[in-house]
Amino acid sequence: MQSQMQSQGLALPPEPLVGPSGPRVSTKGSCVDPSGNDLETGDSDRCGLYIEADPARLVALGIVYEGSTVVHNTPLLSGQVKVGVEQVTDADAPVLVPTNEVSLLGQTIHTFLTWPTHLVKSLSHQVL
Repeated sequence: MQSQMQSQGLALPPEPLVGPSGPRVSTKGSCVDPSGNDLETGDSDRCGLYIEADPARLVALGIVYEGSTVVHNTPLLSGQVKVGVEQVTDADAPVLVPTNEVSLLGQTIHTFLTWPTHLVKSLSHQVL
């Protein structure tokens, strides 16, 4: 096949030189591990994510990243916060700021979301 390509004036690109490399680190602010170790801010906090109902209903647990300004390359608006979803308690609940990839909370485990600040409640000082 390579000789056919060469006879037609086509050539394969040279093989890249691949060797050992160091650990990869994301340079995008929205791609931080949702494990609670946010190197970007160092200020994470366990939280409950709620949707508006009467009364407000808990739909997920996660980590809030207070100092973050973007989620998936989209700037946070006033009244929004970045959260990392750790546990979903209602998989059919809507994502309040949906994306092309996610619209239901069941699709969001171990991902980042934008969530309205008034519907994020700290769980750090509560016993679960």
